[in-house]
Amino acid sequence: MKDMVQFGNRIRQLRKMNNYSLRELGERSGVSYSFINSIENNRFSPSRETVIALADTLSIAEKDELLLLAGFAPTEEESLDGLSGDGLDEVDDPDVSLFFKDFKNAPKERRDEMLRFWNFIKEQQQSRTPDSEQ
Repeated sequence: MKDMVQFGNRIRQLRKMNNYSLRELGERSGVSYSFINSIENNRFSPSRETVIALADTLSIAEKDELLLLAGFAPTEEESLDGLSGDGLDEVDDPDVSLFFKDFKNAPKERRDEMLRFWNFIKEQQQSRTPDSEQ
């Protein structure tokens, strides 16, 4: 879900928590300080690469939080954890195993689309109350 106001506020909050000035965050991340200022003030939307550079510099474990706020799918490395090598052989259901193999071999755009859909499903599931009907 894209929420640039919340994204800009979160970047500012993380920058201040790390005691970085705009210039210092810019130097460390490789993103110009004026662009970071524009992001924090909701004037511009960053690219996926910019979000990742800022998240890496701000040393937050939840890079995906920032990516989702900015409207991007989670990082590929984290999304594919456990899908490499022999881990696929440990899946009991052959259909599920085939799905993961197809997912792993799909083009990046298709994986991003599937991840957005999966996150939508998870959000819907989390928003349900225990006694609500499906």
